[in-house]
Amino acid sequence: MLGLLLDTFNRLTYRIPGRPRQVQLEVTNRCNLDCPMCPREVMDIELEHMEWDVFQQVVDKLHGDEDITLTGWGEPFLHPQVFEMIRYCKERGHTVRVTSNGLFSKPEIAEAIIDSGLDGLTFSIDSLEGEVDSGHSSHKALKNIERIPTLRRQQKPWLRLQATLHGDGGDALCAVIEYGARHGYDAINVGRVDRKYDASLTRPGPLEEERIFEQADRVARKHGIQLDWLQYGVSLGIVRFFYRLLRKKLHRSGRYCLKTFDYTYVTREGNVTPCCLLPEKKIGSALTGDLDAIWNNTDYNHFRENYRDTCGKCDLWTVDMVDLPSAKTPTPEPVNS
Repeated sequence: MLGLLLDTFNRLTYRIPGRPRQVQLEVTNRCNLDCPMCPREVMDIELEHMEWDVFQQVVDKLHGDEDITLTGWGEPFLHPQVFEMIRYCKERGHTVRVTSNGLFSKPEIAEAIIDSGLDGLTFSIDSLEGEVDSGHSSHKALKNIERIPTLRRQQKPWLRLQATLHGDGGDALCAVIEYGARHGYDAINVGRVDRKYDASLTRPGPLEEERIFEQADRVARKHGIQLDWLQYGVSLGIVRFFYRLLRKKLHRSGRYCLKTFDYTYVTREGNVTPCCLLPEKKIGSALTGDLDAIWNNTDYNHFRENYRDTCGKCDLWTVDMVDLPSAKTPTPEPVNS
């Protein structure tokens, strides 16, 4: 409880830790899906795997207690050494997570995931309908997503489904929540659509988004599954209560991006950036520099203080909506929150 109170105080005042606690490693940019809302093809990044020596050098510079996510703008389980990467991180004391689209190249990957000791596994899924060409929705992937919970031992890895909310996606989201609960998933995570690279993508307006959250929250509580939605609520119990109470005050009432507090991203080349969406914002190299020093350097601190100069209207990790949706998105009556 004391740790939670201290962390809450630090987030409210934006007193960042002396080093990143969450490190995301871009192990690959190759993917076997082509999702319409994914900017991978237009981000000016090389679609390739991270080399083993680059991976090893980066991990060797960490302290051993970081929460590592082995995911970039691709499908991690396409990397031929991904299970060696998981093992390498686990042997050094890290918590290790992976986000996947569930479209495994080989059936035996499911068993290998369970045997790897992976701490957390997230599957991206926006709908229960459609095939590969319709985005984060594939009947082949659904079979793997349904199989994984039946294989895990002692509730490990922790399992989550991650959905992106599109303009008319309220019913689809609720169906994903029910699906996750039915198949033994621990949580559902919801994120906003990023329109930076494709302005034609639709998303709900502020009032509609809030209405959908209330609907989704009722469904999640009915089925006993955790619903994490950064703009509204995360976790369970007392943590969720205080988060909902204080969320608009976090990081000095929205002055800072919620993602910049304890997280950093390392590209497949070993470059350190503040966010997965900013491959061009190189603040240092994890190969030639010290990650702790980069985390605290002038450039990183300048970005934190002036992130809007780089990020524009991005509101994926802010509570209030900045990038307003297109005019065709319906705007319903207000709801009580």
